[in-house]
Amino acid sequence: MQRRIPHVKYYLFQHIATVSGFFVFANWVKRYNKVAVLRLNLIPKIILLLSIICMGENVVQYVIPLGILFGIGAAMFHLPMNTMLGEKATPKQMGHYVGLNSSVSYLAQIIAPVVLGLFITTTSYTEMSWALMVLLVVEFISTFFMAPSRHRSKRAIDFMGFFSCMMRFPIIRAVFFMEILRGFSLGGALATVITMYTVYMFNTDLNLGILTTVFSICAILVCWTMGRYVRKNMYGSMLAVAVVMVIASIGGFLWWTTPLMFILYRFSDATAVKVVEQICNVNTFNASKSKCITAEHKVEYFVFRDTALFIGRWIGYVGLIYVGVFGGYEWLRWYLAIITVSIVVLGWLTAKISPHIRGR
Repeated sequence: MQRRIPHVKYYLFQHIATVSGFFVFANWVKRYNKVAVLRLNLIPKIILLLSIICMGENVVQYVIPLGILFGIGAAMFHLPMNTMLGEKATPKQMGHYVGLNSSVSYLAQIIAPVVLGLFITTTSYTEMSWALMVLLVVEFISTFFMAPSRHRSKRAIDFMGFFSCMMRFPIIRAVFFMEILRGFSLGGALATVITMYTVYMFNTDLNLGILTTVFSICAILVCWTMGRYVRKNMYGSMLAVAVVMVIASIGGFLWWTTPLMFILYRFSDATAVKVVEQICNVNTFNASKSKCITAEHKVEYFVFRDTALFIGRWIGYVGLIYVGVFGGYEWLRWYLAIITVSIVVLGWLTAKISPHIRGR
């Protein structure tokens, strides 16, 4: 179990850099061109890739600075992108976007390891890295075809003003509590715990790859279906079914800790948990378009939202490090149960506030 702890440290420092970047770039995103910030996110990614090329096999010794570099790039991408989505997409378009975006992300999790593995096998590690560098340059050039996106008033960032606004609306406070829960579970430790348990119960990384592919396909189908066909008036019933499935799967796994029950839990994660995550994401974006958030505080909203995610992620990963150092897989089983309970609470809160979020 402890051999995966360096990866957890990477995520910890990556998230520190990301949330710090949200605060650093917030004023630029609000007052100037969001697309320019989005374009510049390629710079830390290129530096990261060049570092990996130069360090080669010694890269594992530098997980912390590499995590920081990746986190800076993530902040420069997600803050302007989230803000532009919150400003331009309608509530109906938001559901389509979240479903399609998640589907593409899970599809990439299937294709990327296969393509990179074939590339390394047929060529070399260095040539593969340079091929990725070419793709980054193409991505950088493509951003020049995006229209500039600037806020009309160009007012300075106002975190205290947004905080006062937030305290007046219980729904926004609920959203931030939900984001802490989501960071603790869906946006953080859950994937790492599942990976650790998969290797432990099925012995090899090959089985990990096979199971990851199968359940990623399930997640693609669920996310695409959610974005394409599911409407807001269906959220309540879908969340109810999803929560029941999650409770049944973790209860079965705790009672019978067998490979079969773990596979059933993973199926629940790839279907029911993804339903909760999709609806929660749509609500989070639509809340930025509701009457609770003024046009002057959208950037501040997404900065605070990522801060809530950061808090949840750090709680989740610090707890995982503690279990990895002082416990074993018996403790990990109960930690997985705690994470799953937080998902159930997240689903219940999402169902409770969904009818009250009306994006403009």
